[in-house]
Amino acid sequence: MNPLLVVLLLALIGLLGAQLTFARHQVPLGPRIFVAVGGPFLLVGFILGPHLLQILTADTLLALTPLLALGLGWVGVLFGLQLDREHLRQFPPGYLAIAWLQAAVAFGVVYLVGWLIINAWFSLKLDAIVLAAAATACVSTPAAIALISNTYRTRGRITRLLFYAASLDAAVGIVALGLIYAGYHSRLLGGGVALSLVEWFAISVLLGFFFGVLFLSLTRIRTRSQELVLLLIGLVLFAAGAAFYLSLSPLFVCMIAGVVIGNLSPLRRRAYAALSQWEQPIYIMLLVLAGALLHFSSWWIVPLVAAYAGGRLLAKWVGGLVATRAGPRGLPLPASFGLALTPQGGISLAMAISFVLVYVPLGPELEAAVNVFFATVVIAVGISDLIGPFLVRGVLERAGELDRRLAHTGAATDR
Repeated sequence: MNPLLVVLLLALIGLLGAQLTFARHQVPLGPRIFVAVGGPFLLVGFILGPHLLQILTADTLLALTPLLALGLGWVGVLFGLQLDREHLRQFPPGYLAIAWLQAAVAFGVVYLVGWLIINAWFSLKLDAIVLAAAATACVSTPAAIALISNTYRTRGRITRLLFYAASLDAAVGIVALGLIYAGYHSRLLGGGVALSLVEWFAISVLLGFFFGVLFLSLTRIRTRSQELVLLLIGLVLFAAGAAFYLSLSPLFVCMIAGVVIGNLSPLRRRAYAALSQWEQPIYIMLLVLAGALLHFSSWWIVPLVAAYAGGRLLAKWVGGLVATRAGPRGLPLPASFGLALTPQGGISLAMAISFVLVYVPLGPELEAAVNVFFATVVIAVGISDLIGPFLVRGVLERAGELDRRLAHTGAATDR
């Protein structure tokens, strides 16, 4: 199928999917969660992919790399814009410590689980893949917290802390992924420029800083809304494309650009609004492409999904226990606090997609391992996002910020 027609089809799916909503009092919580986590769009992508309708074939997906770069860069810049001083200062420093500490602990726990599995049953050197899986495990999403908060009308300090932590802990995973790309750059890309981890990572930071400063320079003259959107599209494509060309992390490079814009540009609010307006359609297109990239090529996917999902659940629980010690005084947190950060969301999928795009072309042996990694992450993210809202509900109930009658009977919307 003509790549241009495929792009138009994906755009149509993204725009229509963004309008797909359920009335609160008509649809049970379970189906709403399934739609909210993108289940239907992953299924659509799998159907359109090379296994069934073959509209999104391997060659077509390769031709759509610029579109994938745009989506990944969009996610990166949008996240980076949230890391501005004004936003971070709205809450006590202890909140930020909780957000990043629990994510770092989760990274360590999942990496340990993955390292034990790889060394026990596999002969290949798959350290980069295990590290990438651990990086995706750091990430949480505020979407599930918002769903429960709106459904049960929860309000309180712990609800706000969960929103804050889930909105910012992806920084740990994105930085970790940037370090993974830098550290395994020469080894995995055999024949590339022999630079050290520090040098490649510095190049990633400088590249993101360059595109951020470029945006500042181009917007010194008053910019209209339409011009700003076109400028952002060009910036994201150029930055993500440069990262792909150098085999660096497009998410990390674009996040750095977003941080520069968010902290130095007077247009940061307009830029964030412009990017947010198209966030849902682009996320849906990424979900469709993720579904098309799925390959169930090994029975190992089943135990690995169980290990990833179970290890991440343990990691978030342990991370929550450790991080609560850094929390503000006077804010008692339930022991299960970290379980409310189980839902992962789209950034984890974006990280997995970017890893696949860079490392699949490097040979059949590594390609098979990366495909297993991708299927494992996608399925495990789906599981985490499906059970996550119920874990959020339980944590907020134990914290006393959720109406117990609504929690037990679901009278608000579960009927």
